[in-house]
Amino acid sequence: MYLIHARLQGPPGASLPLETRSLVRSQIHDGDGVEHVTVHPDAVPHPVVGLYVRADSLAAAECRAARLCRLLLGCARFDGWSLPVVEAPLVAPFYASRLSDRGPAGPSVDGYGQGHFGPAENPSTPSDQQRN
Repeated sequence: MYLIHARLQGPPGASLPLETRSLVRSQIHDGDGVEHVTVHPDAVPHPVVGLYVRADSLAAAECRAARLCRLLLGCARFDGWSLPVVEAPLVAPFYASRLSDRGPAGPSVDGYGQGHFGPAENPSTPSDQQRN
Protein backbone atom coordinates (compact mmCIF):
# COMPACT_ATOMS: atom_id res chain seq x y z
CA MET A 1 0.00 0.00 0.00
CA TYR A 2 1.25 3.46 -0.89
CA LEU A 3 0.42 6.90 0.44
CA ILE A 4 -0.03 9.22 -2.53
CA HIS A 5 -0.45 12.98 -2.30
CA ALA A 6 -2.25 14.82 -5.08
CA ARG A 7 -1.69 18.57 -4.95
CA LEU A 8 -4.57 20.61 -6.31
CA GLN A 9 -3.97 24.15 -7.49
CA GLY A 10 -6.98 26.43 -7.68
CA PRO A 11 -7.57 29.81 -9.20
CA PRO A 12 -6.28 32.76 -7.13
CA GLY A 13 -8.30 33.13 -3.96
CA ALA A 14 -10.16 29.83 -4.42
CA SER A 15 -10.71 27.46 -1.51
CA LEU A 16 -10.95 23.72 -1.81
CA PRO A 17 -14.66 22.77 -1.88
CA LEU A 18 -15.86 21.29 1.42
CA GLU A 19 -17.21 18.19 -0.32
CA THR A 20 -13.84 17.29 -1.91
CA ARG A 21 -13.42 14.06 0.08
CA SER A 22 -16.89 12.78 -0.75
CA LEU A 23 -16.43 13.72 -4.43
CA VAL A 24 -13.17 11.75 -4.60
CA ARG A 25 -14.79 8.78 -2.84
CA SER A 26 -17.68 8.86 -5.31
CA GLN A 27 -15.19 8.30 -8.16
CA ILE A 28 -13.66 5.16 -6.60
CA HIS A 29 -14.56 1.85 -8.23
CA ASP A 30 -13.82 -1.75 -7.27
CA GLY A 31 -10.34 -2.61 -8.40
CA ASP A 32 -8.97 0.92 -7.92
CA GLY A 33 -7.28 -0.23 -4.72
CA VAL A 34 -8.04 2.99 -2.85
CA GLU A 35 -8.38 2.20 0.84
CA HIS A 36 -8.61 5.66 2.38
CA VAL A 37 -9.01 9.30 1.31
CA THR A 38 -8.11 12.35 3.34
CA VAL A 39 -8.07 16.02 2.43
CA HIS A 40 -5.67 18.70 3.69
CA PRO A 41 -7.20 21.98 2.50
CA ASP A 42 -4.64 24.17 4.28
CA ALA A 43 -1.52 22.40 3.01
CA VAL A 44 1.17 24.67 1.59
CA PRO A 45 1.75 25.55 -1.20
CA HIS A 46 -1.47 23.85 -2.44
CA PRO A 47 -4.27 21.78 -0.90
CA VAL A 48 -3.60 18.03 -0.85
CA VAL A 49 -5.76 14.98 -1.37
CA GLY A 50 -4.10 12.02 0.34
CA LEU A 51 -4.91 8.53 -0.89
CA TYR A 52 -3.82 5.16 0.46
CA VAL A 53 -3.65 2.96 -2.61
CA ARG A 54 -3.05 -0.79 -2.89
CA ALA A 55 -0.95 -1.43 -5.98
CA ASP A 56 1.89 -3.61 -7.24
CA SER A 57 4.19 -0.61 -7.64
CA LEU A 58 4.54 3.03 -6.71
CA ALA A 59 4.04 4.03 -10.35
CA ALA A 60 0.74 2.12 -10.51
CA ALA A 61 -0.45 3.74 -7.26
CA GLU A 62 0.42 7.21 -8.56
CA CYS A 63 -1.42 6.52 -11.83
CA ARG A 64 -4.56 5.39 -9.99
CA ALA A 65 -4.50 8.46 -7.75
CA ALA A 66 -3.93 10.78 -10.73
CA ARG A 67 -6.86 9.21 -12.61
CA LEU A 68 -9.19 9.73 -9.65
CA CYS A 69 -8.12 13.34 -9.22
CA ARG A 70 -8.51 14.07 -12.94
CA LEU A 71 -12.09 12.80 -12.64
CA LEU A 72 -12.51 15.12 -9.67
CA LEU A 73 -11.29 18.08 -11.72
CA GLY A 74 -14.02 17.29 -14.24
CA CYS A 75 -16.65 18.26 -11.64
CA ALA A 76 -18.19 21.72 -11.97
CA ARG A 77 -16.96 22.71 -8.49
CA PHE A 78 -13.37 22.40 -9.77
CA ASP A 79 -13.48 24.71 -12.79
CA GLY A 80 -10.09 26.41 -13.05
CA TRP A 81 -8.31 23.86 -10.81
CA SER A 82 -5.29 21.86 -11.94
CA LEU A 83 -3.31 18.88 -10.73
CA PRO A 84 0.36 19.94 -10.72
CA VAL A 85 1.76 17.02 -8.68
CA VAL A 86 0.75 13.45 -7.84
CA GLU A 87 3.45 11.59 -5.94
CA ALA A 88 4.40 9.68 -2.83
CA PRO A 89 5.41 12.24 -0.19
CA LEU A 90 8.92 12.13 1.19
CA VAL A 91 8.89 11.84 4.95
CA ALA A 92 12.61 12.50 5.45
CA PRO A 93 12.24 16.32 5.19
CA PHE A 94 9.44 16.19 7.77
CA TYR A 95 11.56 14.29 10.30
CA ALA A 96 14.59 16.46 9.58
CA SER A 97 12.50 19.55 10.36
CA ARG A 98 11.28 17.92 13.59
CA LEU A 99 14.86 17.27 14.66
CA SER A 100 15.72 20.95 14.38
CA ASP A 101 12.57 22.16 16.20
CA ARG A 102 13.04 23.90 19.51
CA GLY A 103 11.71 21.95 22.45
CA PRO A 104 10.95 23.37 25.91
CA ALA A 105 14.69 23.78 26.60
CA GLY A 106 15.63 24.90 23.10
CA PRO A 107 17.28 22.86 20.37
CA SER A 108 19.43 19.94 21.42
CA VAL A 109 22.67 19.31 19.61
CA ASP A 110 25.06 16.41 19.93
CA GLY A 111 28.85 16.70 19.90
CA TYR A 112 28.89 16.76 16.10
CA GLY A 113 26.51 19.69 15.73
CA GLN A 114 23.62 17.43 14.72
CA GLY A 115 20.16 17.82 16.21
CA HIS A 116 18.64 14.91 18.11
CA PHE A 117 15.87 14.19 20.57
CA GLY A 118 17.40 14.30 24.02
CA PRO A 119 19.72 16.39 26.17
CA ALA A 120 22.71 18.13 24.60
CA GLU A 121 24.99 17.09 27.44
CA ASN A 122 25.78 13.60 28.63
CA PRO A 123 23.46 13.16 31.63
CA SER A 124 25.95 10.82 33.35
CA THR A 125 28.70 13.48 33.34
CA PRO A 126 28.48 15.84 36.31
CA SER A 127 28.21 19.51 35.51
CA ASP A 128 30.67 22.07 36.91
CA GLN A 129 28.13 23.01 39.56
CA GLN A 130 27.86 19.43 40.76
CA ARG A 131 31.66 19.12 41.01
CA ASN A 132 32.02 22.13 43.33
